[in-house]
Amino acid sequence: MGRTEASVTAPLCLALAISAVLLLALLEAARYDGLRADAKEWANSTVESLFAGYQPVLFDKYRLFLLDGGFGTGVCDRARIQDEMEALGAENCLPQSGASGVNFYRLWPDGAEIDGYRLVTDEGGAVFIMQAAAAMKQEMGQRAAGAIKNRIENMDQKSQEGGNPEDSIKGAQEALKGMAAKQEAEAAAGAEPGGQTKEAGAEQPLQEDPLEMLKKLRKQGILTLVLPKGKTLSAKEICVDNCLLNRKLAKGSYKQADSPGWYERILMQEWMKPFAGNAVNPEEDGALSYGMEYLICGRGSDAENLKSVIKKLLLLREGLNFLYLQQDAAKQAQALSAATAIAGASVNPAVIHAVKEGILAAWAYAESLCDAKALLSGGKIPLMKNAACWQTQLANLGNAVSGDYKGEADGISYEQYLDTMLYLKPAKQAAYRSLDLMELYLRRIKGYEACQMDAMLVGIRAKSGYRADTLFAGIPGAGRTDGYRFLEESEYVYGE
Repeated sequence: MGRTEASVTAPLCLALAISAVLLLALLEAARYDGLRADAKEWANSTVESLFAGYQPVLFDKYRLFLLDGGFGTGVCDRARIQDEMEALGAENCLPQSGASGVNFYRLWPDGAEIDGYRLVTDEGGAVFIMQAAAAMKQEMGQRAAGAIKNRIENMDQKSQEGGNPEDSIKGAQEALKGMAAKQEAEAAAGAEPGGQTKEAGAEQPLQEDPLEMLKKLRKQGILTLVLPKGKTLSAKEICVDNCLLNRKLAKGSYKQADSPGWYERILMQEWMKPFAGNAVNPEEDGALSYGMEYLICGRGSDAENLKSVIKKLLLLREGLNFLYLQQDAAKQAQALSAATAIAGASVNPAVIHAVKEGILAAWAYAESLCDAKALLSGGKIPLMKNAACWQTQLANLGNAVSGDYKGEADGISYEQYLDTMLYLKPAKQAAYRSLDLMELYLRRIKGYEACQMDAMLVGIRAKSGYRADTLFAGIPGAGRTDGYRFLEESEYVYGE
């Protein structure tokens, strides 16, 4: 009887042992899957925690998320970023305060490595444009941005339709020089200009030349002519020797998938406008008060940037005003009368026509001075003027800006003219000069004097290592005999 019982007990014990091993193996397999899932989750949590430490000043001022990879030094420190990731990974692995029981999924950090990172200055400023556009998309849809783009393109096209008024001015001056040379030659031969015999006591009627008045206007300082009465010119200056366009920038190795198009470019400009300021609405806290003018011209002072922008504005308005004058019969007649009085002695229709076109161009320029002054006063100017809103008189061009013209109720504002000038600049210039203003603002704050925008990260790809001990049994092929090793890839990009 005892032998029979023993024969039953041995197989039962063997079955129980095999069942226990199988059960423990199943438990370890389930535990391994849980460890692997935790490692993936914690790897993602680590990079998210890293990017939660965004640069606070840039966010508070510009509403832009950027991680300072230089930690205030201005040089992106890859090793220190990896150290930060390891420290954050260790925090994730620490047991929670007050937790009870046994943690069967205990992991330990086992190193971190950066595969690639993306800087805000990468790809010729395209990364910055996409980041700024992402910050602005909730405030401006594609239809509204399209309306701005259409206005810019229409303004640019219209300003070129009438030809180049400056060429007309040069043509008139050359025609008058040629006429004067011919008259001198005829006078030397003892004949009246045009082949007539000179009569004693005969005098030519005097006519004030609009082209000469134009020369006198241009000898005066542009800002003196167009600055509204009582407006103070900003005296702020910066050094542009080390601006982003003039220095060798650090480069990341993690490319973005999308490239900015016209929509992102418009969004970037609209996003930057309230932070940059301009001559009508200055940004008093900025390194420059006329930031938009800096984006367009890149000079070292507000005064220089404004002067350069006004020159561009005058050319733009001059072209538009010249186009209008070519369509106004009454003003055409005035210009022809003046040209005939000035050049009629040549008895040459071609000379008279050239002088007439030059007079129209001079008139257009004088009107553009009046327009610029009104725009800097905060007024608006219609894209195409008409007789009702035309301000200057041909006989009095020298006093073109002496009045108190404030512009019209409807039309295009100074800021909108700046939109056109900036949009026509290369995207790289617009982006890098925007980053210049941000960098200059940041470096004026104590503790951030060495910061540089080409150390600011917007994205990262990394690998995080974790290890864990075997608890119930080792899983063949899953790790070494001393435990498991997990190497998890993670990615994080602001705005994506």
